Amino acid sequence: MTRTYLFLLASAMLLFASCSKDEMAGPDPDPTVNPPGTNPTNKLIGTWKFAGVELKGQSVTSFTDEDGSSFKGLLDIDYISTGNKGTVTFDERTMTSKDLSYTVDSKVKSATYVNGVLVASQELPWGVTMPASASTAGYELRANDSLYSQAASVSFPGVEGPLPGQEMAAKISWKGDTLVLKSHILYAKTTMEEGVPTAVNYNLDQVTKLVRK
Repeated sequence: MTRTYLFLLASAMLLFASCSKDEMAGPDPDPTVNPPGTNPTNKLIGTWKFAGVELKGQSVTSFTDEDGSSFKGLLDIDYISTGNKGTVTFDERTMTSKDLSYTVDSKVKSATYVNGVLVASQELPWGVTMPASASTAGYELRANDSLYSQAASVSFPGVEGPLPGQEMAAKISWKGDTLVLKSHILYAKTTMEEGVPTAVNYNLDQVTKLVRK
């Protein structure tokens, strides 16, 4: 059991700390209100500096071993990025990101359960620098304040592989010269770790900020 328990913790941390340039999905964005009398389409067009990302939520890693025992690892995630770099440009139909990168220097809280019983919990330091990424994708505005696209404006740690048929969804609002994109991210995947099918599920709230260049 000790080997399996340590494997669970290692798998959870490795999966979370991996980096990606792929899509993020968010079918249930938080509601916000745009300033009265504004036209989101006109206000989006142009080039924006990436001003940071805030991410808060939880990842759950779980599997069942050959003896039938169930294992589950939880990671509570809460960070605000630093060292933000790059730009996002909108035209009438396309959003293009260039040289996006940022750094995370935070902590995560972990908890491990065996057969539904808590066996360990701890707080761990966690840091990662996202490598510069770029993407181009079409986007659509719906109801004047919701942006949908097949590509994310910013990547985030912990997600690997494509999300077929899923869109990024974000509610749009402005705070002065800052464009705020709020997304609710649901992501699930299954990997093979030492021959054991391991499920990973993410439930995250993300806030991306862009400042007019």
